[in-house]
Amino acid sequence: MMISLLSISVLPLQAVASTAPNALQVAAAVSTVVIAAISVILLIVVLLFLVQLKRLLGSLQRHVEPVTARARVAAENVEYVTALVRQDVQTVRASVSGLSDRLGEASERMEERVEEFNALMDVVQDEAESVLLDTAALVRGVRAGAKSVGGSVVEAGDEGEKDEVGEAMAEEEREDHLRP
Repeated sequence: MMISLLSISVLPLQAVASTAPNALQVAAAVSTVVIAAISVILLIVVLLFLVQLKRLLGSLQRHVEPVTARARVAAENVEYVTALVRQDVQTVRASVSGLSDRLGEASERMEERVEEFNALMDVVQDEAESVLLDTAALVRGVRAGAKSVGGSVVEAGDEGEKDEVGEAMAEEEREDHLRP
């Protein structure tokens, strides 16, 4: 049933199409020609725009080339300066490292010398004390001998010095006990 309806509805259109051109057909043909003409004009405008764009890009490239050349030279200069600075920094770093090492060694040697000097001063002090105590003992012995030989003459002058020699002897005995 649907097929019969379709065939009935298509038949009148075929009859219309077969007759002479009507207004609808003329309008369709004109619109097709107008669309084609507009497409051709639009294509020409796009081609002209592309040609102008190509000229503009060429002109822009000619103007930009000197700037890029200068920028390239500036970048090379910056790279050169950076390399020099890097080299100088490495040299300074190596110098500081060497100086630090030498200062550490000098500090160690100075500590050793100070320790040696302290040991020497201890020996000198011990020797000086020993000499002084030996001298005091000798003086005491000489006085004791002079006292026994001289008698009363030496006794009168010896009273004030006895205390000093006695203290020196007592000090020597205390130090002898303190030494290992």
